[in-house]
Amino acid sequence: MPWINVFIYGIYKKVIIKGDTMAIIMEILSDVIESLLFLGIFAALHNKKRFLIENKLRSILFCILFMSMTYFSTIYINNIYRILFITIFDILLLAYITRIKIFASIVIFFVFLSVLSVTEYFIGIIEMIILNINLNQIFLNFKYSLVFIIATKIMQVIIVLLLFRFSKYFNKFKLFQQEGILFSNLIMQIGVFALLILIINFSIFDVKDLKIYNCFIFIVYFIFLIIQLNGLKEYRRIVNVEAKYKIQEHQIKDMEEIIKIIRQEKHDFANHINVIWGLCSLNKPDTVEKIKNYVNGISNTLHSSFKYIDTGNDCLSGLLSIKSNYAVKNNINFDIMIDEPFSSIEIKENDLISIISNIIDNAFEAFEVKSNIENKEITIDSFSKDNKFFIEISNNGDMIPEDIQNKIFDRGFSTKTKKSQDHGFGLYIIKQLIEQNNGIISLESTLERTTFLIEFKMKEFR
Repeated sequence: MPWINVFIYGIYKKVIIKGDTMAIIMEILSDVIESLLFLGIFAALHNKKRFLIENKLRSILFCILFMSMTYFSTIYINNIYRILFITIFDILLLAYITRIKIFASIVIFFVFLSVLSVTEYFIGIIEMIILNINLNQIFLNFKYSLVFIIATKIMQVIIVLLLFRFSKYFNKFKLFQQEGILFSNLIMQIGVFALLILIINFSIFDVKDLKIYNCFIFIVYFIFLIIQLNGLKEYRRIVNVEAKYKIQEHQIKDMEEIIKIIRQEKHDFANHINVIWGLCSLNKPDTVEKIKNYVNGISNTLHSSFKYIDTGNDCLSGLLSIKSNYAVKNNINFDIMIDEPFSSIEIKENDLISIISNIIDNAFEAFEVKSNIENKEITIDSFSKDNKFFIEISNNGDMIPEDIQNKIFDRGFSTKTKKSQDHGFGLYIIKQLIEQNNGIISLESTLERTTFLIEFKMKEFR
């Protein structure tokens, strides 16, 4: 029995009790399809697309229990209690069969309920308008009822397939995690509203014009959806603000590192000047030679520990010089080849610094996790091809497993084992910044090397 049209429940129930074979078959088929749709929504939102294939017995058990309880409640449970019973039963059944948390099951159930509500109201109103009939006639006339069920189920299947197609987009909202609680609450609010409409429908048996009533309910529901979508926009704004905050936080850390190195260099220079002043104070015959040898010695030391790298962008040159200094101190070979200057691309300097800095820092962290790697190496190359500017950053740290390479740029995803709120934002931020500057990033990871390739359009010179 279709979920949303329960206010003709009494009429439909009598038909089933009388033993109308076609009505019973339609009821069973509808319940089976809805059970598969329910599992399909779970698989799409929980990123378990192969659940039905890999768990055939559990899927069959779910469909049997779903269908049996729905059919049982249609015959033996009256009015409002049927809706509450089915709601609680379906949530607990999904949680038990799929072994997910109750909260996740509630979110998935309300997505399921919202899909059924919107499609059945929409198809019902369209059929009433086109055929100039009321809602009772749809279910009392076999032909009208068959058209209604086929149309709604086709539309529901299409929606679930779209959820599968764009599941990566929905997974970014992290519906079942703490950081996605705002979006989860939005879904539950919509679902609760749909459930409220179901309950209200039981009290309108005496409504004279069911067509006008259903149109009114659909309009109210549509307005409610628009209001909730505005809340979703606010959620996305908060996400963007959080991402920008992370970028600024990272840039501050880079500036702190630069200041730290400058202070260290200043301290070292002061020490060297004191030594030279001391040598001068000795006033020995070989003082000049000793000063000369000392200056040559510290010159070689300074040259090896800190070098300026010309990238064509002053800010990036300063950053890479700092990173190079860090690499030398940590026995990492930091190789930079600038075949095409960074002045060839149009990009905000802050964005460029965040992109390069994040990837390099991830490479440094990869070596910290596995410190027994010999000949640690990070390479940075820039080159142009077919009027495209490419940045290639690679390291010889651990390979990124194939099964998580597609998730590496998702918001909140992290391969790090230590729990921290800072984890999982770096590569997500990188991808967002690159796409905002009309660029593309790709990843290739093998046992030998992990390489990030970034592509931008070349600047047009006039």
